[in-house]
Amino acid sequence: KLRTSTAPPLKLIDLPGLDQRIVDDSMIGEHAQHNDAILLVVVPASQASEISSSRALKIAKEYDPESTRTVGIISKIDQAAENPKSLAAVQALLSNQGPPKTTDIPWVALIGQSVSIASAQSGGSENSLETAWRAESESLKSILTGAPQSKLGRIALVDTLASQIRSRMKLRLPNILTGLQGKSQ
Repeated sequence: KLRTSTAPPLKLIDLPGLDQRIVDDSMIGEHAQHNDAILLVVVPASQASEISSSRALKIAKEYDPESTRTVGIISKIDQAAENPKSLAAVQALLSNQGPPKTTDIPWVALIGQSVSIASAQSGGSENSLETAWRAESESLKSILTGAPQSKLGRIALVDTLASQIRSRMKLRLPNILTGLQGKSQ
């Protein structure tokens, strides 16, 4: 759980092994059915060309058909840098030109987590994490030339998640206010 005094708590639930069917469907439904849950479809860049067969994408579409609470994350871009087919599929997803089930999902590209964390830990300064995130964005720009910069790196991921949270709040706020008005009368 992430907590701050200026926002509601954010609970992150990772379901590793989703595509290998290690996680059972009842556990998935228990978390994904909540209207406030933001669904993250994470796919390694090396599998981006096969996104249409991703179980995570199918589940996200089942629980969020309009993709109003789904974010796509393409990870390990650095590991697929020498694979033109994978990079072309990543570029298509980032440009909303991927397979039909993917075009309404905001996608963000990330390099391998270990690379970003290692560079942050080696920095030693208070700004090392921010520096690592900026370095990640620069690295992604060099690998994914022509990709929208607003979809590259962890800074883009934070912005995308914040946008999804704001959108969810705007949708839910009228109902909350109506409920409060009814209780105050």
